Amino acid sequence: MRYASALFENVHICDNYKIVYTFPDAPEQCRGGLILPAENNSNQVVLIGRGEDIPPIDGNEFLSYARQLPTVTINDAIKNAKRLTDIMPFSFPDSRWRHFAQVPDFPRGLLPIGDAICRFNPVYGQGMTVASQEANLLSELLQTMDGDALATLVPTFLTKAETLIADPWAMSAIPDFIYPDTIGERTPDFEDRLNFQRALGRLAVRDAEIYELLVEIRHVLKPLTLLDDPSIVKRVKEEVADASPGDTATAAV
Repeated sequence: MRYASALFENVHICDNYKIVYTFPDAPEQCRGGLILPAENNSNQVVLIGRGEDIPPIDGNEFLSYARQLPTVTINDAIKNAKRLTDIMPFSFPDSRWRHFAQVPDFPRGLLPIGDAICRFNPVYGQGMTVASQEANLLSELLQTMDGDALATLVPTFLTKAETLIADPWAMSAIPDFIYPDTIGERTPDFEDRLNFQRALGRLAVRDAEIYELLVEIRHVLKPLTLLDDPSIVKRVKEEVADASPGDTATAAV
């Protein structure tokens, strides 16, 4: 993933929304963008590309890139805004999950945490949440352990951390496989999972309760297993069956 971002003032987002997010229609498109509120009534504007499609750091080219996004929302919001900072680039090479819990004779006294265990694609906004959950887990373990804590703390922490990571990983790493050039191991049921997500996304557009559930799952407030509810699965399967070949919008999870 490739990013270019800067702070702007006098950003005008329609209908007084605070956040704007433009998703690409994957896999045909890879460009996206994001506007977030920042300090002193400014906004952070982020343009997103992929692979060799790199958002520019030149001011005029940055605006031109924004005009070429799949929707006009971000361009309309910043076309009369004033840029306050230089445009800063950032690249994210890969999502990576290191399964330290499976390492025999893990070094005593060494405890990886956060990105050292699992590095998430930041476009999905889950890395800091998982790191916070791991910190809470570590605190709980430290308060309950006695005796030679080092002998059991690390393996217990690493094993429980795997459970914390599983849902966010499924939501942030697996969807990136929609792009054929993504390197990694695709699950045998990848196409079925992708079709499920697409259908779920279409349902969320029409059903406020489904949308709210997706947002809560996406923000790690509720478990991903809630999507296995028979009533939801039934509706998604019906949506898959009714989908036309052009229905390619993907869900947020």
